[in-house]
Amino acid sequence: MTLSNVRSNVTAHERKLGRRAGRKYGGGPSWLVTLVDLVSLMLAFFVMRFAMTTIDSPSFDATAASISVALGKTVTTVEESAPPQPLGVETERRGPGFRLSYLEPLLAAKLARDPVLRSARIERSGDRLVIGLPSDLLFETGQASLTPAAGMSVAELATALTTLPNRIEVVGHADPRPMAGGGPLGSNRALSLARADAVAVALVEAGLQRMPLAAGMGDSRFYAVEPTAPMDRRYALARRVEVVVLPERGP
Repeated sequence: MTLSNVRSNVTAHERKLGRRAGRKYGGGPSWLVTLVDLVSLMLAFFVMRFAMTTIDSPSFDATAASISVALGKTVTTVEESAPPQPLGVETERRGPGFRLSYLEPLLAAKLARDPVLRSARIERSGDRLVIGLPSDLLFETGQASLTPAAGMSVAELATALTTLPNRIEVVGHADPRPMAGGGPLGSNRALSLARADAVAVALVEAGLQRMPLAAGMGDSRFYAVEPTAPMDRRYALARRVEVVVLPERGP
């Protein structure tokens, strides 16, 4: 057997082994290498195009707010036009939260599913979003302790608020009628503050990460409560606890 015959036999044997290995380990024709290279180039092209795009800030904020309220997932928004600032407690406090125009319909839809919270009134008041909770549905007459049903409803509200970076405040209001027998808290202002504090504590116990500022206004805002409505309705609307969502981030 000549040397050329030996080389021919070895080459044929190697080709046979290569075909067997290809069938066994998923090998294929050589044109697949070119296809893989082409797909890789296309993927790199689309990644480059995505990296050059600009995020639509309003749409992103709306999506982030929807995820936070509906699914309980925290998504942080970034103010596109704001220049970089050094990190610190004061910087975190001054940063913007979610846009209130997006939060209003999302919170309204969530509250509508609760038998107590569906009676709440949600409205914009200047630069803040106000959720008015009727005190008659939260407390017994003259008392500042949440009823069991009201406690569950406030906990449900907390699941929507706890994912928001916005600052939260709780404000109590009362009607101007004197408390029967003076009441255990002495005055309508003291009662409104105690009720606001009870709601604030219930929110924190249900998961709100920061204790809201609680304030009691008594009947000092009664003049603004539907002046043309019958007095009984005005009294009922005046007895409320407001959960206020502000545009800036919480401390």
